[in-house]
Amino acid sequence: MTSSAGPVADLERAFRAAAAIVDDVPPDHRDAPSPCADWTVADVVEHVIEGNLVVARALGPDLADAPEVAESLAPRFRSSAEALVAALALPDALTGTVTVPFGTVPVPVAVQLRTIEALVHAWDVAVATGQDPAELPADVAEAGIGFSESMFASTDRARLPFAPAVALPESAPAIDRLAAMLGRDPGSRH
Repeated sequence: MTSSAGPVADLERAFRAAAAIVDDVPPDHRDAPSPCADWTVADVVEHVIEGNLVVARALGPDLADAPEVAESLAPRFRSSAEALVAALALPDALTGTVTVPFGTVPVPVAVQLRTIEALVHAWDVAVATGQDPAELPADVAEAGIGFSESMFASTDRARLPFAPAVALPESAPAIDRLAAMLGRDPGSRH
């Protein structure tokens, strides 16, 4: 499930919102703990960067290198996002398959997975650095919830890299519900 804009447009919106959060990470918070067990803020951002590059390389290897910018995560994050979006714009890019950590999937599924990664890890970074994750697009988070529900219904959750879901009321913001579905505790940030 995606919003009416389509999966690549949703991915671009998620990347823009996530990039704004990464832009606002104070340098002294790069090594702060994140809601991802044993990962710092920098580890979370680097994880998203690497995931973007893996998928981009699978679609267009000449497009997919982020610059080495040790002093700031933001340029690397933006570059990896741009590389992936450029690879997705290649002719027939959305018709193939790509291998992700838990198997080979159609590219549109990989796009939805990257969108969810961008949103949930932006939530992680926002929470770890005192930013407001409500700036992440609610409609794209809702689409991520629908996609995740279908994924969990058809896949053994134990095979997936997520902690157990945390219960939240339907009235909670969509981004908090998506994060909770993937094992984060939004109640711990209030």
